[in-house]
Amino acid sequence: MKRMSYPKQASPVLQVRTLGQVEVLVAGRPAVWHAHTAEELFFYLLSYPEGKSKAEILETLWGLDPGPVANNRFRVTLFRLRTALQNPEAVQEDHGRYRLHESVLQSADLYSFYRALSEGYHASSEAMRLESFLKAIALYQGDYLPGFSTNWVMQAREEHKTAYVQALLEVALIHYDRSDWKNTAAYLQQALHKDPYLGEHYHQRLMWCLAAAGDRYGAIEHYRRFVKFLREELGDTPMPETQALAEHIKQNQPLLSYPDWHNLNLHGHAA
Repeated sequence: MKRMSYPKQASPVLQVRTLGQVEVLVAGRPAVWHAHTAEELFFYLLSYPEGKSKAEILETLWGLDPGPVANNRFRVTLFRLRTALQNPEAVQEDHGRYRLHESVLQSADLYSFYRALSEGYHASSEAMRLESFLKAIALYQGDYLPGFSTNWVMQAREEHKTAYVQALLEVALIHYDRSDWKNTAAYLQQALHKDPYLGEHYHQRLMWCLAAAGDRYGAIEHYRRFVKFLREELGDTPMPETQALAEHIKQNQPLLSYPDWHNLNLHGHAA
């Protein structure tokens, strides 16, 4: 008698939010993890789409060495993760590395964020670059996995924040090349608010752009806040050229020709 074959049942729709909020919806309802370890494993693999070995997972998440007890914990956690997502193929093993299925990765805002960034960096026109980077910026609704405080989360959070700040700087650069000082200043302000430790030359460019856009008061106010930041956080003072620029703006003197952003490396220092 010929065995009947049944069509494979599709996995329920998955929606994952990790930027600014934590939410995993399976068919429109919150995922039921049954154990925090399953949720943690899911977000860990989400942060490393290339996959991780069992030994790396055991060590990073639970501080365990491979062994019967650790292997059983891993097996149970993996089962709970797949059960929570209602998808037996949610995690796949390939040559000793465990990774989330591509469809699971694509359900996450983090995936969409990096896809937009990649499209921006590979765009063939300025307009397409701007559109893609703005999409990435809009997707970044806040820091990665708020409420989680383990070491690997903190590291991943910093990596994703750095990518977001770079997107802001890319948009600022596009406006800078268009001599649109107001919008350049707006995106520089966002970048420096998110990461005030960016190179001092970015603070200089913000001051210059604010003054060029007619907001000399805003430029001086930023300089004062920057001086306070350096003193309180780093025990340092601004570079002589930053001080000279601030004095130039205070005296309401005509601005010198704007500096060449393209001569800066990624750390904000002159190349």
